[in-house]
Amino acid sequence: MYRGGHPLERERTLAGLANVAALTFLAARAVPGGFVVALAGGLPLARAAHRHGARAGYAAAGASLIETMAIMGPARMGIPVPHAASAPALGSLERRGAALLVLALTGAVIRFGYYLATSAFYVLVLVGLDAYAGTYEAMRGTFAFLPGGDAAPLVMTAAFLLVWSLAAGLIQAWVVRRGLRRWPDEAEEFGERPAAAPDRDGLADPRAVVGTGLVAIAITLATTQPAVLALVAGWLLAAWLIVRAGVRSLTGGLALAAPLALSTLAFGLVGGIGAELALRRAARVALLVLTAVWLRSAAGAAGLRAISLRAVRRLRRLPTVALSARVLAASAGVGNYGESARSLGRRISAVRKRPRALLVAVLGWIAAEARRLPGAVDEARAGWAATDTALVVLAAALALGTPVALLA
Repeated sequence: MYRGGHPLERERTLAGLANVAALTFLAARAVPGGFVVALAGGLPLARAAHRHGARAGYAAAGASLIETMAIMGPARMGIPVPHAASAPALGSLERRGAALLVLALTGAVIRFGYYLATSAFYVLVLVGLDAYAGTYEAMRGTFAFLPGGDAAPLVMTAAFLLVWSLAAGLIQAWVVRRGLRRWPDEAEEFGERPAAAPDRDGLADPRAVVGTGLVAIAITLATTQPAVLALVAGWLLAAWLIVRAGVRSLTGGLALAAPLALSTLAFGLVGGIGAELALRRAARVALLVLTAVWLRSAAGAAGLRAISLRAVRRLRRLPTVALSARVLAASAGVGNYGESARSLGRRISAVRKRPRALLVAVLGWIAAEARRLPGAVDEARAGWAATDTALVVLAAALALGTPVALLA
């Protein structure tokens, strides 16, 4: 439950904190000291839990992640998620006066679970355990001190993730404790963030885009058969042309896909699984990333936001999710992101590039931005058009063509 104050006012407070968390995650990609800025992105969410309880903190975290995903797209969520998942728990513990070590261990456990799950997906589904184990064995030829055995690659990976989680948890605990104790105590009077140029309208109805994209992603994950990958590639090209996503979006998608595809290819070649299978797995990774980029371009930020809001509202029987839906409805739209990022950049440029000074500068910016909500929420594109019908037909053709391609 919320603690203190009128519910509507508290929801506006949580909306401001969720909004600035999303702004901070976005700004981390555009300003100096991006790592410190991204780490500080969890501070508003810790503040929400510190003032209003863990449920409110996680409701704000859910809203901030949806807003971040709407703007950056689903392919770039690896950095914000562990911060958003752990910060509310740390804020709640700080409210109870827990020791710094307890905060650090709690954050480390949450992070470790996230890193373990995402690494397992990458290793077992995308790279392949055979390629990963083969690469590990090849490394043992150079680094003889590495342990051997069938389970050694996974054990060593888990050990590395654990060490990194402990280090990141300790740093985050220090940042959260210092940030919460230095948070300005003045009354939170809300203002309005300067209006931004509206999000570009989605290029198609978001329901058609998301439905079509999910079908393509599921098929791509299911197999690396060349005929199916070629079918998905053809679908993606046709979908890109139908919605006219543009060369700029394609170039950005290729830049995002290339490192992941090349690393997957390297694992396969070094791991000794053969060039053909390595190329097929690399192609699958590239198609998955490009599909996610197309989905963001075709649906638009407002479309992804609207679809996400509808989804969480359907889970309104879950108290935290229901609260997250209300917070998202109040916080959606980050307003003038460019102006806010420039403001943060000016603050950071004016201080010494040291963790403590950077944290103080970022905290001042976060506290100020948390009291300014967007003036308006962009509406998703409404109405069904020929483009949307074409996407649905294309998705159906992809789904029906996949069994044929597998049997060919």
